[in-house]
This record gives sequence, C-alpha cells and structure tokens, in this order.
Amino acid sequence: MARKRFVTSDMSVDERIAEIAAENPVAALMWPWFITGFDDWGRMETVPVKIKLSIFPAFPYTAKDIKDAIDLYDKYGIVYKYEVDGKEYIAIEPEKYYKYQTYIRGDKREKDGSNYPAPPNPPWGSTGNSEDSPATNNQRADARTCTQINADERNCIPSPSPSPSPSPSPSKEREIDARARDNTPQEKSQENFDTEIEKINNKAFEFGMSGVTPEFLEDTQMRLEEGTEPELIVKALSIGATQANGSSAAKCRYAIKVLQGWAAEGIKTLAQWEAKNAPKARDKPIADRTAAKLNKYEWAKQEAMRMLKEQGVFDNDAGSG
Repeated sequence: MARKRFVTSDMSVDERIAEIAAENPVAALMWPWFITGFDDWGRMETVPVKIKLSIFPAFPYTAKDIKDAIDLYDKYGIVYKYEVDGKEYIAIEPEKYYKYQTYIRGDKREKDGSNYPAPPNPPWGSTGNSEDSPATNNQRADARTCTQINADERNCIPSPSPSPSPSPSPSKEREIDARARDNTPQEKSQENFDTEIEKINNKAFEFGMSGVTPEFLEDTQMRLEEGTEPELIVKALSIGATQANGSSAAKCRYAIKVLQGWAAEGIKTLAQWEAKNAPKARDKPIADRTAAKLNKYEWAKQEAMRMLKEQGVFDNDAGSG
C-alpha cells in the first residue's frame, strides 16, 4: 500500500464520479481510498479480499462491495481493468495519474519498475484521439476484447472505424470456447480462495484479533494453493492468538512460523495434526495407572500366601482369617 497519495477536490465535480454516485453511492465514496492502493505507476491487482485487508481494514465493506466498485470504475472509465496470465489488474491513465501525483519523479515514471504488468492495448494509447471520441471508445472495446484472449493470441488491432468486424470462423469460436472453459476452474479457485480467506479473517476476530495481516494473507494463499487445509490454518491462527503476545501482526507472524513447522513435517490437514498430537498408548490416565498398581499388589499378595501355604507356615483355615 502506498505511503502517500495526493487527492484533489476535482473529483467532487467529476461527471464520472457523479454517475457512479448515482448508481452506487458507496462505490463513489470508496474511490479516494482506492487511490492510495495504486503503485507509483498507477496499477493495482484486483483481488477484493487483499484490497479489503490493505485499504479498508476498518470498514464494513465486503469483498463483493469492492468488486462491484471496481466494475463501476471500469465501466465509467476512471480505471481500466485488464487481465494478464489469468490475473486481473486495474490501471489509471498515466497522464491523468501523474497530473496529481506530482511528487513521483520523472525518471521513475519513465522506468517501469512496477510489480504488476502493464495493460496490453490500453485505451489511452498513442492515438491522439480525445477521451470520449467514437474512435477512442471503439479502441477501448477492442482492447478489452484483446485482454480476454490468451497472451499468445493478442494480435488484434483496434479498428479505427465503428464498422462491424466479421464473425469469427467456427474453428476460432471453438478455440475461444475451449479457452473460456480452461479459465473457469481458475476463476472458481479464486472465488474459493476469497471465501476461505474471509472465513479465516472472521476467525481472527473471534480470537480477539483485529483481522489478519497482508503478510499472513499471502502466506495463506500460498498454502491453500499447495493443498493445506483451511481448518489447519485456522488452528495455527488460534495458537498464534493464544501463545503470542502483542499486536495482531505479532500473532499472525507466530501463526506463520507454526505453519512453516508443520509444513516441514508434511502436515497439511487438521486430521494429520490431531494424529500427530494424539495421546500415546503409554500416556495412560493416572487413575488407570493406579488401578494397575493395585492389581499387581493384589497378585503379589496372593502369590505370597500360596507359597507360605506350600511351606506349611499356616493352613487354609488360618489363612482364611
């Protein structure tokens, strides 16, 4: 998350923000906070749960609220949503971004050091067209079509005119359908991840914490992708909450170390952890051990009586008393 970002009062009279406010007032109010999440090149990864934890930790917004806001920002053109290698990002037009983020040095702007990939075929390309011209709108639509196709197939060129393009061939349609089917599990996986993270974060509140940290979130995502059971992650978080002192960040770091230790032992499920920590056969309750000792004592007593009888020390009548 950025340390600082400049916010201008110009947004109060921005027609696009006004249109967003008319459709979803909460999304319009969220925009100033969103600005703090963009890096120095005006880009951000659009994982709603990550955005929730890094930008809106104290707000009651859900992952769905954040996703709906991003869709509106893209719809009205204040950001451009795109996809690279199966991951979604948003970006602000550089010229508009640097108009207000004036403290970012020129040499830094020219050298792309972002952790996020640049948008392919962005609508603000070097076309020289105005923002609202038909040609620019056409290019934005064509550019979005490109982002929906795999990286190795991005050969489409924005059409300079609004004339309809020919329909794809049947073979091309089959390729696109197959590609869509291939992407479905990944989208489902991301939905599952968001759901599990939300559950884990809610558990953190139950444990008296103020939520999980972005560091814990990244570690959790990695472990879920490697097949670690969400219930085991919750178990580690409960141990961190009870064993570590200090802030929620300290408790999250403790939980990460616990998970690292379990991973080294090959433990990925709660059942494996319970099996490893189950009481051993020799660890019998005290009551059972006491009963066993009494049984041994009684056996030794009876054995001694038998030997004394055999030696004629006393007869059966004397021993019965």
